[in-house]
Amino acid sequence: MSNHVTELIAFTIDSSDAGRLAQFYADLTGGEVTGVYPEYGYAQASVLGATLNFQTVQDYTRPQWPGQDQPQQYHLDLRVGDLEGASDHARSLGASIADTQPEGATWRVMLDPDGHPFCLCP
Repeated sequence: MSNHVTELIAFTIDSSDAGRLAQFYADLTGGEVTGVYPEYGYAQASVLGATLNFQTVQDYTRPQWPGQDQPQQYHLDLRVGDLEGASDHARSLGASIADTQPEGATWRVMLDPDGHPFCLCP
């Protein structure tokens, strides 16, 4: 038997509202919310063949991108066919376009409703 890790089960993201953020990412990607457990402050979404978990954190503090006073902690890179259409879709779900964009970038940095950065990449 191997001592290596054999499977990534899920990626867990801190949030001010786990159920809301699970729904945001499900709607953004065409995925689905597979569980919301408010008694545990936990929610789960099936997204692009992966599982994202969300946990509600009391006194959650939004990341500040690109500054590091409150670091981003992680970001997701998501492939899109139409950058403008995907940006508009994300904004309709509650995301915002980050004020700071990388110089000459062909991708767009967005912020989810809790301030986590994610990139839309054509």
